[in-house]
Amino acid sequence: MIYRKNLQKALCLGFISMLVSLTVSPYSIAAQQPTVLDIIQAKGGFGKVSITVKNIGNTTAENVSMTISVQGGILGKINVTKICAGCGNCSNLIEPNATKTENTLEAGVIIGFGPITITTSAEASNAEIVNKNYNGFVIGFFVIITN
Repeated sequence: MIYRKNLQKALCLGFISMLVSLTVSPYSIAAQQPTVLDIIQAKGGFGKVSITVKNIGNTTAENVSMTISVQGGILGKINVTKICAGCGNCSNLIEPNATKTENTLEAGVIIGFGPITITTSAEASNAEIVNKNYNGFVIGFFVIITN
C-alpha cells in the first residue's frame, strides 16, 4: 500500500516536471535565438534616399539605430548624413518580420549632378550591425539608385 502511494506520487511529480519542461522549453529556445537585421531596400526619389530595414530574426529588435550617408556628385558637393536613433518621432523597436523605413530628408535635400555613393547601416542593442553600400546618380533633385 505504501509502495503504491509512493509510486503514484513519483509518477505525478514526473508528469508535472515533464509538462513544465515542455512549456518552458520553447520560450527558452526562442530567447536564445538572436535578432538579425537586414537592409532589404534602398530607394532614390525626389531629393532623398530611403532605406528599409527588416527584422529577420525571431525576437524584437530594440534600440534600433539607422544611418544613411550620401556622398559624391561633381566636385564632391553632395554630402548628406542622416542618423535615426529612436528620436521621439518614431519607434525604436522592430518586431520579427516587420520593417522600418527611414529617409534623408530631415538631414537635407539632395541636389546636384553626378555619381554618388550611399553607405547604410542598421543596428540594435540586441543585434549586430549590418552595413550595405549602394551606387547611384543625381540629376538635379532626382536621385537614382543603380544597384
